[in-house]
Amino acid sequence: MASYRYERDIKPEDLIQETPPPLTPAQQRANWWHYHWYYVVLIAAALLAVGYFVWSRITQVKPDYTVAVVGRMDPDAAFLSELETKLEAVADDVNGDGKIKVNVKSIWLALGYDRQDTSLRKLMESSEDKLNSDFYLCESIIFIVDDPAAMEQKYGCFRRLDGTDPQEGDRVSVADFAVPLEDTALAGTQSESGAEWYVARRLSEGVDADMLAVGNALWERLM
Repeated sequence: MASYRYERDIKPEDLIQETPPPLTPAQQRANWWHYHWYYVVLIAAALLAVGYFVWSRITQVKPDYTVAVVGRMDPDAAFLSELETKLEAVADDVNGDGKIKVNVKSIWLALGYDRQDTSLRKLMESSEDKLNSDFYLCESIIFIVDDPAAMEQKYGCFRRLDGTDPQEGDRVSVADFAVPLEDTALAGTQSESGAEWYVARRLSEGVDADMLAVGNALWERLM
């Protein structure tokens, strides 16, 4: 049986494929983009992410102090903002970046909460973890609290007003370690809860000397 080529009388030269004409520069760019645009987008997105990260780290203002606000009710935003403003008005530029920044950390912790309320119990346990983390990492030297007696009874966390740490077995009253907010440079700052707030310093045990000095300086300015 004759092959299809011979039946059709196809000549060998007819089987040679024509070489396509070379692409113009514009066509080459269009062809490259057609097959590679996805990679270009991915690389651009990665570069933008890296650039944003570097920019945010460079421009981020590092806090000179951290002050913890621990309330039986969730401290409201206006109260925290006013505290931050007043604290920064009396604070120093400790880290030398040319800006004064006080990080006001809010912790909602009611030590006498109803433990039968499951959702509230989980929230309070989370708050206790947050407070314990602050104690462990020595983040806050100064605390603003509305239940200083319960805080001291549970954690034994505050220094006496004379700067010494209570010793085991010592009996202390609120007046021994806390000052009403109204008797400090933060006077006039009111929360929505209407609670009476106090200012106290954490124990000096476990805190490095530089951080203690910084906290003591802010304390003196508040007093």
